[in-house]
Amino acid sequence: MSVKRLNYFTHQFLREQDFKDEQAYHLQMRHRHNQLVYGWGVLDGLQVHKKGEREITIDPGVAIDKGGREIIVSSAVTRDLGSYERNSHTFVTVAYGESMEESDHHSAGGVEGYTRVTESPIFNETRHQPEKDGTLITLARVHLNEVGHVNRIDTDSSVRKQAGIRNPSAGWMRLPFRPVRMSHEHEKITGKLKFVHGTVVVGDEPEFIVEGAFARCDAQGASGSMDIPVPPAVSKLVAFRIAGTTSGRVVVRLLRVGWNLHENRAEQTPLLDEIVSGPSFHKEIPAAYPLDETHALAVSVKAEGESYICLVAAKFE
Repeated sequence: MSVKRLNYFTHQFLREQDFKDEQAYHLQMRHRHNQLVYGWGVLDGLQVHKKGEREITIDPGVAIDKGGREIIVSSAVTRDLGSYERNSHTFVTVAYGESMEESDHHSAGGVEGYTRVTESPIFNETRHQPEKDGTLITLARVHLNEVGHVNRIDTDSSVRKQAGIRNPSAGWMRLPFRPVRMSHEHEKITGKLKFVHGTVVVGDEPEFIVEGAFARCDAQGASGSMDIPVPPAVSKLVAFRIAGTTSGRVVVRLLRVGWNLHENRAEQTPLLDEIVSGPSFHKEIPAAYPLDETHALAVSVKAEGESYICLVAAKFE
């Protein structure tokens, strides 16, 4: 479908719709640019701070909604949370709004109208976390204590989405399998699996041997684990892949480790637990798990039978 823009020529008679079409063209192009380059979320500022016992302040800043429209907050905004229940929380949101009412009203020659359209941010608080579809931009989750005072303000990536230039680190990260050696200080449990610091420890089983671009084991099988680097600024793991050959089967576990900001504790969350079989396999396991700056990933592999692990890969956004 083609895109039209205004084309002016001498003695052309311009109507009201021509001027509206001119503005619409530039608005649409700018909004499309914002969508493709920045995505949606907070672009700058809009930090939320405690002001009084039951008040918060939102800093000036800029956000972009799912339609690519800029939400501009030019001065600090104070919100009163005094009506909220004790021992509760609320999500603070902002959305795009526009109005012609009370904006440069004009009356002359028997004709009335508004000469400007005002674009204004719309702030709100809601008990339930809004859908992350870019309609509302969530700025913070505010916790109220037993007397209804502002106690804590969460602004981590599980609550607040940051917009920005599309992440060059997004995409597939491909790695040869380089398993961690099982050190002798690990407690061995014959015939059982045990997790020690995110690593699968298998009693009395041999380790993988790394040769060139792959890791191999003989018919006895082997086990090992490996960290997967998480590129900076990515926010989501969207897929995981492992490839190789085996005369038996391979048990693959993927874990998200690190620190849980929301619950303020160490994290060791199993994301995937898959069994792949041979003689050859190229298994792509779909996933969609949020990541932030405190997370790391680890993969553990237990091979039963002669196996070659040639590739481990993760796809990020």
